[in-house]
Amino acid sequence: MTNTRIISIDAETNGLWGKPFAIAAIVYENGQEVERVSFRCPISGKTNEWVEQNVLPEMVEIPLTHSSLEDMYQAFAAWYMASKKDASILWHMGHVVEAGIFRDLVSLNMIGEWDAPYVPLEVSMLLMAAGEKPDSVDTYLLKHGLKKPELTGGTHNPLYDAEVAASVFFHLQSK
Repeated sequence: MTNTRIISIDAETNGLWGKPFAIAAIVYENGQEVERVSFRCPISGKTNEWVEQNVLPEMVEIPLTHSSLEDMYQAFAAWYMASKKDASILWHMGHVVEAGIFRDLVSLNMIGEWDAPYVPLEVSMLLMAAGEKPDSVDTYLLKHGLKKPELTGGTHNPLYDAEVAASVFFHLQSK
């Protein structure tokens, strides 16, 4: 891969098709982490039952950083615009959640229509091409003995998910 700057992005939403309440990103240069950020706001409306049971327990150490979705979007958009130069954006199964965030940012005029990731690196497609199960980076991580992130919380903690997606990506690239 010629681009040596990768930004792995993950987010959590209030239900699969709901609005986000947490976004995390980790920046890698030449495979080494150089920055990590997380943004979190209160959940809008009634909390989805699945999110309450499966996501929130994994995010106990991610503090609220913004008072509203709009504030969180503004902060993430500013960070993203300052960080995206010469970077490829990576996500795992991002067609609903992460792509939805960028659609929102464009429609709110927080980023330009050509600023959203154009041809993001989709880890699930790389897993499928390698003959692996495409919907679980955790399964790949365990199967290949890769190091688990040292975070409180696991899958559905957006920092954890961004780190695991990047680990799987780099491992696949090394084969």
